[in-house]
Amino acid sequence: MDDTDAAAAQQGGGTSWPFQANCPQRYAGNYRDYASRGGLVRPREDVQGFVAGGVNRGDMARFYFLSLAFDQICREDIIGDFAELGVYRGNTATVIARMARRLGRTAYLFDTFEGFDRKDLQGVDAAVQPDAFGDTSLAAVRAAVGEANVAFMQGYFPDTAAGVPDDARFSLVHIDCDLYAPILSGLRYFYPRLVPGGFLIVHDYSSLCWAGAEKAIDEFFADKPEAVIPLPDGAGSAVIRKARAAGPDGNWLNRRRARVLQQDWVHVVNGGLGDLLGIGWCTPEAWGVWGTGDVHELHLVVPGGGAGVYRLDMASHVALLGARTSQQVDVAVAGRTLATWDYTAEANSGFRSVDIRVDGGRPDATEIVVQFRPRSVARPCDLEPGHPETRPLGVALHRIRFRKLDAPPG
Repeated sequence: MDDTDAAAAQQGGGTSWPFQANCPQRYAGNYRDYASRGGLVRPREDVQGFVAGGVNRGDMARFYFLSLAFDQICREDIIGDFAELGVYRGNTATVIARMARRLGRTAYLFDTFEGFDRKDLQGVDAAVQPDAFGDTSLAAVRAAVGEANVAFMQGYFPDTAAGVPDDARFSLVHIDCDLYAPILSGLRYFYPRLVPGGFLIVHDYSSLCWAGAEKAIDEFFADKPEAVIPLPDGAGSAVIRKARAAGPDGNWLNRRRARVLQQDWVHVVNGGLGDLLGIGWCTPEAWGVWGTGDVHELHLVVPGGGAGVYRLDMASHVALLGARTSQQVDVAVAGRTLATWDYTAEANSGFRSVDIRVDGGRPDATEIVVQFRPRSVARPCDLEPGHPETRPLGVALHRIRFRKLDAPPG
């Protein structure tokens, strides 16, 4: 099959195209793990509206990308509502609305709900048929999408944007209105209202079906700090993520780490410490996680202005096998050893603590990298012939607690 045959097959014109897009592993074989970590997407439910009426069944890449984008919004705690400009029959809007309901946000849906407005059919779009996409209605879309957490903005855009609160901000915007003029209007309106890290997704950018889409996007982003990223979905969507400014509020991962550490004890299981584990750790298991090699790092965060003394409590153990009856582990911060923990056959698994002083009152969060350095590392199979474990094991971590002391230790 040559490229021409493949293209014809994609359009239903001949031999079947032999390749399919795989479902992302988090929604397939790893879905149980994904769900146990509080995953947002319910793919079997959420896809139903997307493919309703027999549309989009061959464009699952777009559904998967939208799902991953919403996952990332949750992961990075990106604030802001959602919007779609160009709703047609509401297939994509059903996905956006479901996520808005799950996250307690509003989905603003902008469309004439009657097809193209004739004043947009000019220039590069002058030859477009004026009755295209007119086979829809507001009532039909309402029935498909639902009312909860949805604002239906019927009419000509950007006039309809007058109904949006002045302080509205958006974390995901989907623009699918095909024509140069409304796409450019959408970019001009939503770009300044998109929060840092937010997703701006524009349909038809690289499809070669709608010349106005490519023209509007290229012109608008020619002088912006963000770059256009083409997506491999059926209609050649493009995505832009709003640039983040450097500064106290720019590090989403540190914000997540700070929230994790607000708990009394944080357990390794179910990904509880996933954002805190640096180099030197294996994949967490049901009981905890093994550190391997000479250094294992924990990344802790002190909130802005939080100068003082903090105590790290840690439940841990080491592998004592064969001739090894004890192990020493140095605990260091910024290259300075703060404590040496002794593990023996009589006192192996248990709680150990180290105090860390944080100086200054920086307005932004302070990241503290704690290193655990076993003084000797060996594979259990070398310590005890026949043992099945071949990894060079260091410290085994179960749970931690990180708290500010009311007063410096005496």
